[in-house]
Amino acid sequence: MHSAIDCLCIRFRGRSGRESEAERMPISKAVGRTTRDYLREATADSHERLDLLMGELVVDDEAAYAKFLQIQWHARVGVENWLQESHVEAMPPHQTDLIARDLAALRCALPDNPPAFVPSADADPMGTVWVLAGSSLGNRALLKRLKKTGTALPTSFLSDPRMVQFWQDLRPALERPHSLTDDQAVLMAAQATFAHFQQVAMNTRVIEPA
Repeated sequence: MHSAIDCLCIRFRGRSGRESEAERMPISKAVGRTTRDYLREATADSHERLDLLMGELVVDDEAAYAKFLQIQWHARVGVENWLQESHVEAMPPHQTDLIARDLAALRCALPDNPPAFVPSADADPMGTVWVLAGSSLGNRALLKRLKKTGTALPTSFLSDPRMVQFWQDLRPALERPHSLTDDQAVLMAAQATFAHFQQVAMNTRVIEPA
């Protein structure tokens, strides 16, 4: 029996889950262009802006770290709900519960009224799945940096192994040859996801520890 991600891999590029040449090499030197290459190139600026915005909050400082977690929770509630309603075949693990656990450990309340995530009706949820799954790589880097400080801050969200495994399972599905016809809708969802996180980061009112 195949998992949802197995089914996606079969549909996109056959049954082989081996790392492709394009995956191992820089985009500029890739042999053939894949969906993942296309998404990475087209969202590079948005990705960098969000990384800079969020990364500066992950330091051994309770107030800054609480702000990071509150933004993550506030943004992810709407995104997770949209994916659930979209009945995606490869559903990323929900992480809002882990973020809530870390915030509780910091004695911080959850933000009120998380905004809905409403991309274009033509957007392909795979783009949003790619953004969430790929964020596990950034989270691991942030966790490593935070641990070097000897911090006692809670890290259930940053250290979640489920999303790391989900990303590994998803990668073969993104190695299909790039097709503008197929991938434009995927990019649409990815761009909407980055924009949603950036907007939430700018608008979230930080709730101080009790």
